[in-house]
Amino acid sequence: MHYLLLLLAVPFSLLRSALCALLVSLCLVSSASAEAALNLTQLTAHLSTPQELRAHFAQERTMTGFSRTLKASGTLLISRDHGILWRQNTPFVQNVVIDERGILVDDGSGLKALSSSNNPQLASFAHMLKSLFAGDLSALEQYFTLELSGTAQSWQLTLTPNHEPINLIFHNIELQGSSYVEQVTLHDKAGDSTHIVFSAFDPTIKPLSASEAQLFAH
Repeated sequence: MHYLLLLLAVPFSLLRSALCALLVSLCLVSSASAEAALNLTQLTAHLSTPQELRAHFAQERTMTGFSRTLKASGTLLISRDHGILWRQNTPFVQNVVIDERGILVDDGSGLKALSSSNNPQLASFAHMLKSLFAGDLSALEQYFTLELSGTAQSWQLTLTPNHEPINLIFHNIELQGSSYVEQVTLHDKAGDSTHIVFSAFDPTIKPLSASEAQLFAH
């Protein structure tokens, strides 16, 4: 029941995008890492956050009972100074902004904040996102059981949620990468899955475009 209420109260796809963007921003591994087996402490030691990172994403979602795969694509901007911007360009335009204001969405009708005043599940989710956004890596272990395998040059991190409301939504989340997170797979409790591939990473610091500046404007 809580899961259904959460789906009705907030667009599920937005929470998925927000969580995925934050996980990518946290799991940026130094390309100078040695080719050696990793444990979680070592991976954390190798984590590095550039001042700015841009990337492209291609997303495929499979849903129980539907034969057609739902595809989407767009860009991701992670900025220490401004926040995180997830821009979906196809099959329709939608912008998700994560910064100190919380989670904000623009689907063409203007930027609006997701309200958690009447939804304790969303309030808890927002608290977790803010902790991750602030770089609090301990928040991962607070909400997930972590299982790491591979080396610094080719690693996989499986997150199994153990705290509401995440464990009501996701079965687990798999991240794979090397210097950056290159793939994320989210397995929903409903049996659906979302696979996201990131590419064209660019850590070059660039001025915000006019549209980016408008979305980040307070």
